[in-house]
Amino acid sequence: MKKLFLSERILFMDIQVVISTICVMGIMIAIGSFFALRVDVTREVKYVLILLIINVAVPAVILNGIFSVEMTGDTLALAGTVFGISLAYHIGALLFVGAFARIFRFKSIFALKMTILGALGNTGFIGIPLIATIFGPMGGFLAAIFDAGLSVVVYTLVVYLLQAEGKFRFRQLKALINVPVVAIIVGILSAITGFQPPHMIVQLTSMLAALAAPMAMLYVGMLLPPLLKKKDKVFFPELWFPLSFRLLIIPLAMMVILSLLSFDGWISQMIVLQTAMPTAMVVAVLFSRYTSEEDTAVVAIFGSTLLCLATIPFIAYLML
Repeated sequence: MKKLFLSERILFMDIQVVISTICVMGIMIAIGSFFALRVDVTREVKYVLILLIINVAVPAVILNGIFSVEMTGDTLALAGTVFGISLAYHIGALLFVGAFARIFRFKSIFALKMTILGALGNTGFIGIPLIATIFGPMGGFLAAIFDAGLSVVVYTLVVYLLQAEGKFRFRQLKALINVPVVAIIVGILSAITGFQPPHMIVQLTSMLAALAAPMAMLYVGMLLPPLLKKKDKVFFPELWFPLSFRLLIIPLAMMVILSLLSFDGWISQMIVLQTAMPTAMVVAVLFSRYTSEEDTAVVAIFGSTLLCLATIPFIAYLML
């Protein structure tokens, strides 16, 4: 496996790169917030931004990662390993946080909601662009593979747990077929077949990939002012629980687990950073559809997103 990266610019994570990247994220969030204060951000505007980020920018990050690295058998094997780790991690995180929710005697339904908020991270919307910025194209590709594991768990186990009637339906799996997943499949197939995309396509994906992080952070910032205007209605005293697990306890536990398994290097760092991402935005969509507490998810998402500007550099520092 080590031979795979001899030709790559793969070094252990530079804490200065992480800090500067997080600072830039914070500035872009502030710009988005300022924009929202000056202009009425309608539902249509937010919908268009989400479509562009999920269906254009993030797939471009994935394809750019695949086109920019040599896809050998070892690379694909590594991708399979990361996917397996992602599945095991997300299921384990739900069990881990759920056990503590019971220990703190949260009521059954509320305990489930706190578990989901604390266990599921924003490994796609924020994680993929951030990891690609820190670790380069290969990092972006593997971050997308890690996020694919989250999608599988969300649209199977999590949806099953949230449904009032507790029944699983195969039509739920259609949510797994989305543009980022299609980009992963197309990219891997092109790597297996040896297909070399035209230079124009490579240049296009590279340019579009650069839009992912700025658009994601601007979108987060644009949603902040409306939330603060109704702070008396949405903030809840148990907010500390999902935030502490999502941003500190889980990534620290993952660091210990990977070290015990002798799984180290930049890939280990990438995985730990993915586990340190703020609460996944898809949780707000799930809560809106299956519960009556969308605001609970929104508060956790914003609280964790803002706090991660401090906690991610801290986690990165501990890994040096």
